Amino acid sequence: GDNMGSKNGLLPRWYSSLGNIKLIVQKLRDIIPEIKPNKRGQPPKHPIRDYVVLIVLKEFKNASLRDAETDWSEYVCGKRIDHSVIHYWEQNIPAEIIENAVRKAGKELEKILGYGFSVIDATSFANWHNENSSFHVLTRVHEGTVYPVSVTMDTYSPIPNTKAVLIPGKGFLMADKWYDVNGVFRVVYKNGYIPLISPQRTRGRGYWRRKARKVYSREWMKYRQRGRGESVFGSLTNWFGDRLHTRKRLTTYLRSCARILCYQIKMLIRAGSGCLRVCLLVMLVNN
Repeated sequence: GDNMGSKNGLLPRWYSSLGNIKLIVQKLRDIIPEIKPNKRGQPPKHPIRDYVVLIVLKEFKNASLRDAETDWSEYVCGKRIDHSVIHYWEQNIPAEIIENAVRKAGKELEKILGYGFSVIDATSFANWHNENSSFHVLTRVHEGTVYPVSVTMDTYSPIPNTKAVLIPGKGFLMADKWYDVNGVFRVVYKNGYIPLISPQRTRGRGYWRRKARKVYSREWMKYRQRGRGESVFGSLTNWFGDRLHTRKRLTTYLRSCARILCYQIKMLIRAGSGCLRVCLLVMLVNN
């Protein structure tokens, strides 16, 4: 059958190809577009996309800059890249490159898996100085599976953050009390969702909020499932830990986005396609 022996249509977590460098790099190259270098200054020696792939691969393997230099730089870039160069690009690649890659991978997962409802939530990673860098993530919940589809940096302002992280969708969108702002409800409705946002008792004004309150009073039992959307953060912490050896806030955020992309790449490999499914079929037949 099409489910390949898994209740949610995914390959099992222990499947050996999840760590296959060739497969990971190929998936990253499919998702990350060619990036034009800045016209000013000397052009980079290698395509910027290769540096981005190398940085994400480093996160995937939970490795150091020196590991990235010695183990994978030659495979990805065709030539050994000094760790200081990798570090330079890690600090200078615009965050929107990885944000856009996260959205593209999210769309692919949506096509393959579909979803029942969505959750928007914020979390943070601490840097070298124990300063938290927070970010908002939009996740889709599909049966027993949760996957992120969009990320944005926290600016501590609900309406701009919601506008930045939301992509058009359908069904219920769940969020906690921090998002109980009239303008947020408006953004949620405009993007095609039905908001199921925990109400703050001291707030009650606004057309969009009143409209959403009626939904919440009817559907509040469903809101109990919001916790399922937070399982992505637990998985990221289990995989990578909750601290980054970074000093700059932007670098912390870029690496956080890279980790979300790693999670998606693993999900895409588990979702399987083409030769991957054939390989698994052969393995099942042989057993």
